[in-house]
Amino acid sequence: MHIKRILIAVFVILLIFAGCHPRKQSSQLSEVRAAWISYIELSTILDNRSEAEYVSGVKTMLENLKAMNFNTVYVHASAFTDAYYPSQYYPAAQYVAGQIGQQVSYDPFGLFVEQVHQAGFHIEAWINPMRSFRTDQESQIPADCIIGQWLKDASMRGTRIVSEGDRWYLNPAYSEVRDLICAVAKELAQNYPIDGLHMDDYFYPDGVTADFDRTAYQAYQQTGGGLSLGDWRRQNINEMVASLYATVKQVNNKIQVGISPAGNLEYSVESIYGDVREWVSRDGYLDYILPQIYFGYEHGTLPFDQCLKQWEDLTRGTSTQLIVGLAAYKINTVDNYAKDGKYEWQQHDDILKRQIAQLREHKDVAGFSIFSYNSLFRPDAENAEQVSRELENVRELIVEAK
Repeated sequence: MHIKRILIAVFVILLIFAGCHPRKQSSQLSEVRAAWISYIELSTILDNRSEAEYVSGVKTMLENLKAMNFNTVYVHASAFTDAYYPSQYYPAAQYVAGQIGQQVSYDPFGLFVEQVHQAGFHIEAWINPMRSFRTDQESQIPADCIIGQWLKDASMRGTRIVSEGDRWYLNPAYSEVRDLICAVAKELAQNYPIDGLHMDDYFYPDGVTADFDRTAYQAYQQTGGGLSLGDWRRQNINEMVASLYATVKQVNNKIQVGISPAGNLEYSVESIYGDVREWVSRDGYLDYILPQIYFGYEHGTLPFDQCLKQWEDLTRGTSTQLIVGLAAYKINTVDNYAKDGKYEWQQHDDILKRQIAQLREHKDVAGFSIFSYNSLFRPDAENAEQVSRELENVRELIVEAK
């Protein structure tokens, strides 16, 4: 009898211990087969439609994905410091009801989560952390939201929120900005039964000038800071990512946190200041990395094989899971950056199939994600025939996967 009680006690302790650790997707899914559903896809089924029309659109998306044996979706909850759900911090997105700040009578993201779980999918809330509204949309931004308040406050405008080109961006050098991004992540983690929190690579804008954060950087130097501008910017992003990770895990440590950086590793680190090597090598930043390896096999500077190897080498031996982003949007297009391989996506209709097959040969790769839903299921008319052939090739490969 005593032995039986001891065994029961041990079993209970093990259950408690298991519940105290973040889960990995690999323990839930033998292979991640995902698709990104961006604000563009949402606009085609939302944009001031009735709740019934919207839910019907969501169901169609999920039925199409399920027929192809997908099991995960990354759905935009916030694309431009806006929201596809009732948010305490961000105004409603333009495509919710046709105007920034205008709500509908239902919760678009909440309904998507509900339909996804009914269909047996995993869903992650996708946010773009720093990218904000276009500068020509300033008059449309509600004055009572935080972004609107910052734009009207002379001490915040140009510091916490900064214009670069034709768009506003949040500046992560300031704690108020990092706190806002974390508050949105916390709001999503608390209010929705999501499986993950997913960030895209919209950190510092590409080609960002020294004027973007000159005031903050000078203040840092005046307090004795010795980092170069680039290293200081990477440190700002690191602080934001680590804070977001801790915030989400405090709400629910089962929620996965991941980032999808550009596939070009050096571009991620040097041009938009995403310190990928730091995130992957140390605990406390993310659970998975999902590089956008949007290159064909004949790409002139960074072919798929070479790029994949870089990311495998980076993640091997770490606790960070590797999922690979694939470019359905390039099917039947000319890829001018690919140099001699720029016609590859027009000349072949099995590139995605070959890439998925190759990923399956690499035990360190946990799966793939396709960008994006419309590219496969709502292609432009001139691409439809080629997409159909590519889709059938992919179907043969993945439809029977477990």
